[in-house]
Amino acid sequence: MVALRARLGIKEEKSNLRASLDAIAFEDAELKNTGLERSESLAKDLEWFKEQGYAIPEPFAPTVNYAEYLKELSEKDPQAFICHFYNIYFTHSAGLAEKMLNGKGLELYKWDGDLSQLLQNVREKLNKVAETWSREEKNHCLEETEKSFKYSGDILRLILL
Repeated sequence: MVALRARLGIKEEKSNLRASLDAIAFEDAELKNTGLERSESLAKDLEWFKEQGYAIPEPFAPTVNYAEYLKELSEKDPQAFICHFYNIYFTHSAGLAEKMLNGKGLELYKWDGDLSQLLQNVREKLNKVAETWSREEKNHCLEETEKSFKYSGDILRLILL
């Protein structure tokens, strides 16, 4: 029971973060309608858990902070934002949470199309965006990776609370 509640907590955290990321990222024409949007799928999963009688917790500070940080980056620092976009979408497509939930058929991991092809399409779009960047801008994007993993790690640690 504790493990399931922890999983619901991380699911809600992902839902809040993904909704923020989807809203921000998909304002950009290059990143719209990629097939990787997950907000609606997460909402369906959370509704299913509610129907099973589980309370869905409010978002914790690390998720709220990360969502605010992503919003700020999207407005002021596109190279850093792309780093987070890439890390979040490609990590979540790996299906780690699905394994934690013993293979329950989550909507989060149901894709409209071939996942490998969707990911390849997004890689190509991101590469197209990055082609216009200077070497300094590319390095800046890469340097943001540490923050991306730190924020993600802070959220994942919530499952251990």
